[in-house]
Amino acid sequence: MRKKSFGRGCVVLLVLLLVQFSLLAGTPQEIASKTGLDQDLFSTLTVDVNGTQLGIFIVAVTERALYSRVSSSLASKLSSYVGKNALYINPTVKKVVSSFPFDPSKFKITQEDAAAFFPTTADWIEITNGFLSGHFVTNPGGASYGSGSEGLLLMDGHIDITRPFTVSYAGQSTTFSIRSYTAPSASTSSGVASTPSQTPVDVPLPDQVTDLQETLTTGEFTRESTASLFNLPPAVVQTLEITSRGTELRLLFVLLSDEVRNASFSDDLLTSIDPLIDTGAVMVWALSPTGSPFTPWSFFIQQNETNYVFFSDASFVELTSGFIRAKEVPAGQILAGVIRLQKGLDFSAPFKIFYGTSSVTFNTQ
Repeated sequence: MRKKSFGRGCVVLLVLLLVQFSLLAGTPQEIASKTGLDQDLFSTLTVDVNGTQLGIFIVAVTERALYSRVSSSLASKLSSYVGKNALYINPTVKKVVSSFPFDPSKFKITQEDAAAFFPTTADWIEITNGFLSGHFVTNPGGASYGSGSEGLLLMDGHIDITRPFTVSYAGQSTTFSIRSYTAPSASTSSGVASTPSQTPVDVPLPDQVTDLQETLTTGEFTRESTASLFNLPPAVVQTLEITSRGTELRLLFVLLSDEVRNASFSDDLLTSIDPLIDTGAVMVWALSPTGSPFTPWSFFIQQNETNYVFFSDASFVELTSGFIRAKEVPAGQILAGVIRLQKGLDFSAPFKIFYGTSSVTFNTQ
């Protein structure tokens, strides 16, 4: 049998120290904001078990998953399972219970042109002792977060997670379609490119990034109106409004080209961004009239059908304290930072900046 355990000392979740049930009820964007995971790497199932809601959090164990909010010690343990078609499975309930009728044998994984995979005990690795027998532990965050258990499913040659596949449990199903991960090269035409991280740069934090804050959070928020407010050419400005579950997130993007030196920003802001002008960087302001989840790790860049994702803190520069580790933007406030575009991008050609599934396009030609 291949059943193993990480041991009694490793009751830590891949991302969050046992995902709480309430988080699983959020939108994919909210879950991504809390966990730091790309949205294509995880999914959730909710199953009624004798009148109790069982939430199941599923994560594809890829190299990108290890760059989420996972501890370095756990990342080193999980890294050996990258490339082995592994899934992290975390069942959880709202109540604190020592056991629950969660049955790993009820999983089924299907994929086109492959036989359906029904895992056996030998295909599982226990992270929480007793995972296979339905043993649950109290969430390390406290009893108010409920309880759950953790395990790894090794699908090896049965399922190829680089192609779409469906995970089913007790009649409920969810489908994964994971973006491919490829090393960057001149011939790369699709998938995800990873480039060496930027060299860290220190800039003085401006005293304030609140120019016309009320206008930006409650007034008209368009590319043209914002460019006019700051005396910027429209070609270097983009805006994005995202609404979800009663919240509104506004994102202002300014391509830091030479024209920005003439903008009507405050002197301290211009001083802060000056070292980044003409280096391949985009300033981002996150605002919300309602308060909204927000994390800069949901950004990625696309050019010529290649997606460039961020893996390093050096890819960002903070203009307001806490930008890199932000989980939300409070109502009426501004979080600001700079995205340092990856090496290998052609800044003279069109490119898109995605936040989750929404995007803006810069085309300065």
